[in-house]
Amino acid sequence: MAIGDYEFGHYEFGDGPETDHEQRREFRISGRVSVHLELESPGPTDATDAPRALSCYTVDLSARGIRVAASEPVPEGAILPAVVTLKRAADEAVYRLMVEVVWCRREDERGWTVGLEVLESDDTEILEWLETIVRALDDD
Repeated sequence: MAIGDYEFGHYEFGDGPETDHEQRREFRISGRVSVHLELESPGPTDATDAPRALSCYTVDLSARGIRVAASEPVPEGAILPAVVTLKRAADEAVYRLMVEVVWCRREDERGWTVGLEVLESDDTEILEWLETIVRALDDD
């Protein structure tokens, strides 16, 4: 499915919780999208150091939530900057968001699944993100 000119996977929509632990009631989009979580920011004296980031990929996403597969656990309750990147052949759309880690579960020896809530926050691209998700739902 394409969103505007961007394409990021095959989508399956659901209208209810997938499991007893599922809390989202929105339609979800299944697809593989790159998500980078900033786990640690450099201190004021470490201006040249890059923040410690965790690269993840989505399992599914909605306007207010993102479920990612991660290689390490992320602390529940943490509020983190996130960068979501939608790619196409020669271009990409980047959304800078703030997310809260709602839950984190060990899936197997290879990794973790992390539930993120997208937060409204100044200096983020929350409105553009919401518009993109609405377009994706309308296109289906």
